Amino acid sequence: MDKTDNINKLVTYLFIIGLALGLIFVYFAQERLYSKMSSGSISLGPERYFRSLSVIFIFISVLISIFQSRKKYLPKFFIAYLLILGYITINYLFTGPGLDDITGLMDTKGIGPWICLGLIFVGFDDKRYEIFKKFLLVAVLVISAYVIYSLVVYGIGLYRGQSLAKYRVYATNLVWISPFVFLILKDNKKLRFIRIFAIIIGISTALVTLTRSFLLIFLMVIIFDFIHTKKKTFYAIGGVLVGILFVYVLLNTEALSTSLDLLQQRGTNDTRSNQLNAFLSQINVYDLIVGTGFDSTWDFNGRQYPYLDNQWLLLLWWAGLIPAMMYFYLTAVIPFKLFIKKGQDYETRVESFVLVIWTLACAGVSIYSTMSVDFYFFIICVIQGRLLYKYSKRSEYR
Repeated sequence: MDKTDNINKLVTYLFIIGLALGLIFVYFAQERLYSKMSSGSISLGPERYFRSLSVIFIFISVLISIFQSRKKYLPKFFIAYLLILGYITINYLFTGPGLDDITGLMDTKGIGPWICLGLIFVGFDDKRYEIFKKFLLVAVLVISAYVIYSLVVYGIGLYRGQSLAKYRVYATNLVWISPFVFLILKDNKKLRFIRIFAIIIGISTALVTLTRSFLLIFLMVIIFDFIHTKKKTFYAIGGVLVGILFVYVLLNTEALSTSLDLLQQRGTNDTRSNQLNAFLSQINVYDLIVGTGFDSTWDFNGRQYPYLDNQWLLLLWWAGLIPAMMYFYLTAVIPFKLFIKKGQDYETRVESFVLVIWTLACAGVSIYSTMSVDFYFFIICVIQGRLLYKYSKRSEYR
C-alpha cells in the first residue's frame, strides 16, 4: 500500500510539474508565433527547455500511469490507445523525418502527441484530479495575466493578422480552460469572481482575435450553464445586466470596439466550404484506409497544404482508418454516452460537455485546435481520462 501511495505521489508531482512548465511555455509559444508572423523566424532560445521538460515530465507520467492504472480502466480502452499509438508509430517510422528529428516527433503527425494522449490514464486518482482542477484556476489567472500584459504593451492591432500574432495561442488555450473552470465552479460561492472572470476573459480574448468559432463555443457554454441553473429568471436578469455592462465596455474601449468592427466586417463569410470540397475531391478510399503518411499534402488554389480545418478527416487521411476510429471511440463515443445519460451528476455532465465541444471542434466547428503537445491538449486528455475512468467503474457498461 505504501509503495502504491508513493508511486501515486510521484506521478502527481511529475504530472503537475509537466503541466506547470507547459503553462509557462504558453507565453513563449505566443511570442514564437508573433516572431514567425512578423519576421518569419521560428527559432527558440533557452525557453525551448520549458517545452522539452514539460513533454518529458508528461511522457514519464503517462508511462508510469499506464502500468499503474491497468485495473482502473476497461481493457478495451488500453487496447484502443495502444492501437492508436502503434499505428501512428509505424506510420511515422515509414514516412516521417526520423526519430532524431524532434520537430517531426512533436508534430501533430508525429509520435509525441499520441504518447501524450496517454494522459487519459492519469486522472483516475481522486486527489490528483482535485489538484488538477485547482491548477486550472491558476492556469486561467496566469494566461489572463499574459493577455492583459500584451493588451497594455502592444494593444490589439489594426487588422486580424496582427491580433492573431499576439493573442492566438492565449485564445486557443482559454477556449478550452475557461469553460471548464466557469462551469465546474457553478456552486462554489467563494470562487464566484474567478468563475465570472474566467468566462469574460475567454470571450474577450476570442473577440480580440476575431475568432467566430471561439465565440460560438462560449455561446454554447452559456446556454449549457443556463439549462443547468435552477433560478433561471435571476440568471437571465443577471445575464442581461452583465451583457449590458460588457457591451458598454466593448463600445467605449477603443481596442475592443475596433475588434467588434472587424468582426462585423468578417460577417458570415464561409471560409471553409471551398477548402473542404477541394480536399475531398483529391482523396480516395485507399488513402482513408491505410493513411497517406507524414509528408502528405493536398492542393488548394495552386498551393500545397499539409493540414485541414477538420481534424477527424485529417487524422483519417494521414494516419488511416484504425487510429481515427479508435480516437473517435475514446473521444466522442464514450463521452457522448455519458453526456446523454439521464440522472448524470453535474461534474460528469460538465466533463462530457467539454468533450462534446472538442469533438465538434475537431469536426471543423473550431480552428487552431488539434492533437498536439500543447498545453490545452493536455487538459483535454486529462478530462477525457476522468470520463473513461468513471465509465469503467459503472457496472452497466462492463
